[in-house]
Amino acid sequence: MNIAICDDLEQHQLEMKKIIRDLETDEKLRLCVFSSGEELLEAYEKNQRFSIILLDMQMKKLDGIQTAKVVREYDKDCIIIIVTSILEYAVEGYGINAFDFVLKSAVSEKLKDVLLKAIRNIKMYHNQSYLIQTRDKVAGVKLSEILYFESNGKKVIVNCDDKTLVNNESISVAQKKLISNGFIRVSRYYLVNMYHLKEIRVKSLVLSNGEVLNYSSKLKSELKEKYMEYMMEDIR
Repeated sequence: MNIAICDDLEQHQLEMKKIIRDLETDEKLRLCVFSSGEELLEAYEKNQRFSIILLDMQMKKLDGIQTAKVVREYDKDCIIIIVTSILEYAVEGYGINAFDFVLKSAVSEKLKDVLLKAIRNIKMYHNQSYLIQTRDKVAGVKLSEILYFESNGKKVIVNCDDKTLVNNESISVAQKKLISNGFIRVSRYYLVNMYHLKEIRVKSLVLSNGEVLNYSSKLKSELKEKYMEYMMEDIR
C-alpha cells in the first residue's frame, strides 16, 4: 500500500512517519512525503497513486481542501485522512469524502487507530468486487464504489456515486453475500454500505454523497449497534 504524507512542517512529517513505521500490520507499506499540495498533485500528474493520504489542511498556496478536490479528479477511491489543528476543517472534509480526521494535538494518540482502520477498509472494500449479471453481460463493480442497494422486485438497483446499475438478484440475496463486508439492511428497500454512512438521524441516514435515505424504525437499535461496532473496529 502506498501512503502519502502531505504536510508543510517537517516536525509533523517526522511524527507521522514514525507512527506509520511502527504500525503492527502484515501489509507492506511504501511511504512518500510531500511538503505542499502542489508536490502531491505533481506526483498524480506523473501517474503515482496512493491508497492513503494524510493531508494537512493549512498549507501555503493550495490548502488541504483545494488539494483534495484535485486528487479526487484523479482518484475517487483513495482514502483521505484530514490532519488539522482546527476542528472546523473536519466538517469541510465531507465535501471531499474524507475517511476520517485527526487533530494535530492528538496525532500520537489517534493516528495509529485511524490508519489501521483505513488499512482494514482497503482490504475489505477496495480489493473486492460485486458481480453484476444481466442477460447481455457480466461485469464487476468495486464494493468501495457502492453506496447502497435498492430493491426493485426480483432485481436490485446498485447505486454508486457516479452511476446506477441493475442486477438480476433480490436484495435479500445481495444482503447474504455482503453482510460480512460492512453492508447493513436498513429497511425492506435499502441495503447500505457502512463505508459510505456518515450520519444517523432520527428517521433517516446521510450518505457520503449527501443523499438521504429513510430507515425502518424496527431496525433502529440494530442499525445503531452495528454502526457503532463498525466505527469501533469490532467487525470481523
